[in-house]
Parts: sequence; structure tokens; C-alpha cells
Amino acid sequence: MSKNFWKVVNDVIRESDIVLEVLDARFIEHTRNKEIEDKMKRAGKVLIYVINKCDLVQKSQMDKAKRTLKPAVFISAKEHLGTSYLREAIMRNAPKDRFKVGVLGYPNTGKSSVINALKGKTAAKTSPISGYTKGLQLIKISTRMYLLDSPGVFPYREKDESKHAIIAAKTFQDVKNPEEAALRLLEEKADVVAKYYKMRVSDDPEELLERLAKKLNRLKKGGEPDTYTAARVLLQDWQRGKIKESRDFMPEK
Repeated sequence: MSKNFWKVVNDVIRESDIVLEVLDARFIEHTRNKEIEDKMKRAGKVLIYVINKCDLVQKSQMDKAKRTLKPAVFISAKEHLGTSYLREAIMRNAPKDRFKVGVLGYPNTGKSSVINALKGKTAAKTSPISGYTKGLQLIKISTRMYLLDSPGVFPYREKDESKHAIIAAKTFQDVKNPEEAALRLLEEKADVVAKYYKMRVSDDPEELLERLAKKLNRLKKGGEPDTYTAARVLLQDWQRGKIKESRDFMPEK
């Protein structure tokens, strides 16, 4: 967890005319940062919610987000869907002269994919910005638009490993207690996980994790389900986007 969290955030907010908060469509509320949003409002800066990985969720989840998050753009940066609408949203809110667009978000919300989609093939190479927090980069997108990239950052006092695991902010290899994280994922997404692994859904996460271990043939000596190993497999499949709720995402304005 970076002790430079608020320095990074404050640098981005201060220097940007528009800030993109990149969120994971599977866990929109978990990947929001209300403190950053409040800082943006107090600073009078434009905040655009970028709901990424929309190809992994049901349309109903996006419809709910549309009613509560404004302005918001729904995209799948990895699949190159909706990124033209993101550019349009930026230009609608941009000042007439040259402007900077800051990008903030948890690690692995797809921030890099969003940045690459905006950069395109003609963007100038990145370069560090003198005097700013280590890792900030200024990227020329066009004669008017500059992108202020920053490392993925955690809220300074947030120590919720299970949350970081299910939103992929912490890679499955580094999770110290994968079973706890897997159980939390099963509490929130049991039907989706059960469907992917072709299992009967259960309201009991522990039972479902044990059945998953048997399904994956992850067993200890004596035939006991190895829930630790099964939990790691589940987190890996989830973080890599293999477990999808939807396959029919179409971007909308």
C-alpha cells in the first residue's frame, strides 16, 4: 500500500482539467473512491466515471449504474468497445485550449487498457514529469489533449485483502488468505461462479468452495477437498476475466 497515495491523487487532481475514475464493472462500488470524488467536487474539476470490463457483466448492472453515476461511459477497453464514446465524453467536457486528462483507479481495474485505447498509435512516448510523485507520466494525445497517467493506488488506510483480491487489485499469487477471498467472492457472485464451473448453486459459500475443489480434483490425502488450492484457481480464473456474466455487451452513449 503506497504511503504516497494522497500525494499522487492531489498531484493528478491539481494538474488535470478532467479526471477519469476507472471502475471495474463487476464491482463498481468496491472500486469507487468516495474521498477522491469529494476532492474532485471541491476542486471544481470534471469527473467522468469510466466503467470498464463491461463485457463481463449483465446489461442490468450497467442500467443500474447509469441511474446513479453521471457522467459515465461504459466500455471494454480490452475488447476495444466503447472507447470512441469515451473520447467524445472527454471532448464534450474539455476547455477550448489545451487540457490535461488525469486517470485514477485501483490497480488492475483496466486503467492501462483505457490509457492505451486513448493513446492510439500516434501518441507521443511517455516521459516522467519533473517535480511530481514518482511514476506520473505526461502523454501527448493530440495538439490539445494531454494524458496524465499515474500508478494504480490504494486508499492509504485500506487493508482489506479480500476486497483487493476480488477486484484484482492484488494478484492471486500474492493473496495471503485465498480461501477468505474466495468465500467473499462466492458470497457476492455464487450464481456466476457456479454457472461457469457447471455446478449447482448454493447459498453456503463454504459448501460451494468444497464442491469446487472436488470438481477441480484438488484433493488432499484421504480425499478431503483442498479448498486452499481451489480458492487460488478460482481467484486466478476470476482475475483473468474467464468467469463472465455476459457475452453480449454493446457500447452505448
